[in-house]
Amino acid sequence: MINPSDLLVFDECLYIPDDRTSRTRNVSGVNSESDHCIWKVQLSYVMQPEKTTGNHPEKMLKLGKWWPWSLSRTLDGKQIIITTTTNKVYFWNPEIKNQIQIETVTLPSIIHSSQHIIELSSSFYLLCHNPWARSCLRKVCVLVRKGNDMHFKDSPSVMDDLDNPRHLAELPDGRIVVVDHFNNRVLVMDKDLNSYTEVLRLKNGGKKRPCRVAYDKLSNLLAVAFHHYVGLYSPNIDLIGALPSGKVI
Repeated sequence: MINPSDLLVFDECLYIPDDRTSRTRNVSGVNSESDHCIWKVQLSYVMQPEKTTGNHPEKMLKLGKWWPWSLSRTLDGKQIIITTTTNKVYFWNPEIKNQIQIETVTLPSIIHSSQHIIELSSSFYLLCHNPWARSCLRKVCVLVRKGNDMHFKDSPSVMDDLDNPRHLAELPDGRIVVVDHFNNRVLVMDKDLNSYTEVLRLKNGGKKRPCRVAYDKLSNLLAVAFHHYVGLYSPNIDLIGALPSGKVI
C-alpha cells in the first residue's frame, strides 16, 4: 500500500482505498502510473499474518485513475459505497466472484472535492465535501439517488462554518457525527443539520486534525482517528470527559 485513506470492515475482511500516490517524493520502487485500487485484507491475516497462508492482501477494482478516497456500506449490508474526490460515487458488491458488480453514480455538478457519503436510515444519502471558496453550498448536504444520478433533497443553503469536513457517521437516534478537520473538532449535528453540538475538541481530549470516525453500536462509543492517534470517545457531551482521552489504541 502506498497511500491508504480509509478503512471498512465488511464480511470478515478489511477494505482500504489507495490512490497509489506517494506522500514522499522520489520513493524508490513506487510506480506513480499504477492503477488506483481497493485493497482486500482478510481479518485473519491482520490478526496473525505469520500463521495465515494464501490470504495475502489483494488488489481489487483496478480501474485506472479513479481516485477512491473513503468507504461506507449500504444499509442492507450488500454493497460498499466508494466516495472519490471526483464527481463519481461507486456502489460495489465485493461478494460477486465471477464479475465486477459495480454501479457508477454521478453527483451534482456543483459539488467539489467529495469527502464521504453515507446512506441514512431515511433512505437518503448524506455527503460532506469541500466546496469552492465562493460557493453558497452547505458542506454537509442531503442527497437522493435517482437511477445513476444523485440530486439535492433540498435547495442548497448558505455556507456553514465547517472547515473541510472529512467523515460522517449516523447515530441510532438519527443525529449525525461530523469530523470538522481544520477546526480540530468532532460535531454531533441534529437531524435537520441546522444546529450542532461540539462533542470533541482540543480542550476536552481531542487532538489536532481529526480525519475519520466510526460509531460502534455495541459499546456506544465513537472511534476517532487523528493524525498519528486513535481514541475512543462517548457521543454524549456529558460523558466524554469520563473516558481516558490520553490512551492510544
